Amino acid sequence: MQGPRVSNHLFYLSIPPNIFLDVVKCASKSASSVSGWTRVIVEKPFGRDSESSAALTKGLKQYLTEDQIFRIDHYLGKELVENLSVLRFSNLVFEPLWSRQYIRNVQLIFSEDFGTEGRGG
Repeated sequence: MQGPRVSNHLFYLSIPPNIFLDVVKCASKSASSVSGWTRVIVEKPFGRDSESSAALTKGLKQYLTEDQIFRIDHYLGKELVENLSVLRFSNLVFEPLWSRQYIRNVQLIFSEDFGTEGRGG
C-alpha cells in the first residue's frame, strides 16, 4: 500500500539477460507505482548481439514504455553500486533525499553463484 504520498519506484537490474523479462513482468504487475513514476535501469551487456538486444527491448516494451527503460554499462553500474554511500554523503543534493523519510525499501537480492558466463567483455 502506497499511502497518500506520491511513490516513485526505481528498479536496478544487475541480473543475467535471460531473466530480464520475467523480473520486469513481475515488477510491472506487482510493484509499479500507482501515484508516481516507475523506472527500470538495466545493466548492459544487453543481449549478445544486435538481434538479441532488439528482442530484449521488444520484450521489455510489453511491460514498459521506452522512457521508463534506462540502459547502463555494467562496469559503470558496478562502480555506482559499490560507491552508494559515498554518493549519498558527499553530494549535498542527494544526502537529504536519501533518508527513511523518502526511501522506504532498498533490496539487493540476486546472488550469482556462477561467473559472467559470456555476459562480460
